Amino acid sequence: MAHHLTIDQLREIVHLRRRHPSAEVLVHHKPWGIILEARCSGRAIELECIDRTGVVTPELPIACVCAA
Repeated sequence: MAHHLTIDQLREIVHLRRRHPSAEVLVHHKPWGIILEARCSGRAIELECIDRTGVVTPELPIACVCAA
């Protein structure tokens, strides 16, 4: 089933990219919504879960290893 991103989900992607400008941002589609993942040097540095209604469930931050 195709899942289109909502405006709120796109905003969260932009915020994640701004917090970690040198990180790679990945979007993992799940049946219940999406997981946003910021990766740097092969490691996840931040994760966010967003359900289909746009509600964001932030995870605990992981120490950043990226050079800003």
